[in-house]
Amino acid sequence: MIFEGFSTENKKLVQTITTSAETLSKDIIESHADRLSSRGGHFTEDQLIPVYFAALIGEPMEESSQAEYHNMLYTLRDELIRSSKLLFYIEYEMKLPDSTELSRFEGIDASDREKLLETLIDKINDIRSDMGDVRNDLAKETLPMFLNGLDGEKMLETARTLIIRMERCFSSKAFAEHGWQEIPVLLYYGGIDHDTLMFLHFMSRLGIDVLYICSSKAPLPLISKNNLEGRMQIFELSGSSPVAPYPDKLVRTKFSTVAYNASKELDGILYSGDTMFRDFQFDDMQSITLNTTYDEIDVLWHQQAKYRPGFAVNDGKVTVPAIFAKISGVNDGDLNEYWDGVKQKLSPNTRLIHKSPSYRKYSESQLDVYKPYYSGKKILTEQLKNSPLNKYSFLSDSLQLLIFGKMQEAVDSGFLTLPESELVPMVIYVGTNIDREILKLLQKYDFTKDIPKLIVIDVIEDTFSSVECIQLLLYNLLGLDILVYTPTGYKNIETFLSGAAFSTHTMNEFKYSVHIPKFKIPDSVPGPDDGGLFGKLFRKGRK
Repeated sequence: MIFEGFSTENKKLVQTITTSAETLSKDIIESHADRLSSRGGHFTEDQLIPVYFAALIGEPMEESSQAEYHNMLYTLRDELIRSSKLLFYIEYEMKLPDSTELSRFEGIDASDREKLLETLIDKINDIRSDMGDVRNDLAKETLPMFLNGLDGEKMLETARTLIIRMERCFSSKAFAEHGWQEIPVLLYYGGIDHDTLMFLHFMSRLGIDVLYICSSKAPLPLISKNNLEGRMQIFELSGSSPVAPYPDKLVRTKFSTVAYNASKELDGILYSGDTMFRDFQFDDMQSITLNTTYDEIDVLWHQQAKYRPGFAVNDGKVTVPAIFAKISGVNDGDLNEYWDGVKQKLSPNTRLIHKSPSYRKYSESQLDVYKPYYSGKKILTEQLKNSPLNKYSFLSDSLQLLIFGKMQEAVDSGFLTLPESELVPMVIYVGTNIDREILKLLQKYDFTKDIPKLIVIDVIEDTFSSVECIQLLLYNLLGLDILVYTPTGYKNIETFLSGAAFSTHTMNEFKYSVHIPKFKIPDSVPGPDDGGLFGKLFRKGRK
């Protein structure tokens, strides 16, 4: 079944999915079926195609890290070659179309733009047998986007370059035999020009994993300026060097020792009290929901957990005071001030979601798969953790157990207004399909410090589904700050959630047919400055 509910992804056949510098080399090897399974789906030939589109720019500045980075590149390509995936590897530059390739486009009249576009799209049919129907259709749908604003010879030149380069990849015997069954990977290494960059963007939209690597930062302005729809994740290393040949063997690396005993002794002195905490000192937490005024939300929102009222540490468990509120209506109808209030609440630890209609529904029979993993209202945590339904085996055991524990807490809370027969299986369904972006927030969540945040903006008439309401409650129990902005004042979160679970702040006007402005997640929290592939190698990642 396909998991419905709040997602940070667009609902398209080909969807870019986010990764991190630390996990990219592992994520890109994951099969098509596993990517769907990890998101609650199953594999069919015409199913969703989740792809990665990323750039690794620069190299480590520290000499001690350069050998590690060199070995990472070698291992990445070697594992792709040995995997079941088809690898399109391109180094330094792409060869320009030759006379034979260009001959198919001779004699095309470029004077009539609409007719020219139809002719160019028809040219894609020439390689249909090699591409397969799905990517053939995607190519025809995508090509006009890359020709938008172009006329005449420039339009013809751009289209034939894209089509010829695409044909080179898809005309291979290996792709014709099995390329449609698995998501291929295009690895491009070295300097890049505008036309080649557009080709990478084009291929990404055809259901191809695309990874661009360059040790020089010279291409950074080009790829940043031409990051269409922000689809390419750009990870920047601290240093830069001229492009050298791609590593073809492993090199020896050096490792330093640490004065372990001395550091442990100092650790015991500094962090044994209740005022100073080392990074990730605690594995367990309990969330409490703060009952605040509307104005207090602004005051508390960016405060670290340890500075909020109600914060406590007892027997190794942290009590995290979290915000869970619905903002109903618009104060004095001032939308400029309203959206500015949303903008001020954004931070690097924020996930922003625009409510959209629930387009997929589960059936009761689909919940039968969860029956072996609960008894009455008790979730059988160990059985669930060791079952095929557990998609979090890559997470630490403590985080897995925390998630499963909060699922039980959601069942026991009394906040969910669901039929008793659906309550436990629905909570398991939602709890085992947490959005990958939320998992990343949880993985880096230090319970004494910055609290991860979810903001939902709802300007439509559809009420929230039971899945969405369970998601919000579960995220609240996991310690996230949650705000649901509802300028219309319509019912949404109340559909399946008791009012005791959250606060409602009602403004004096309601606004309809509201246009949501485009928000950008900032690089830092408004106010104080705060500023790391592979962990220490990257100074900062950009999405």
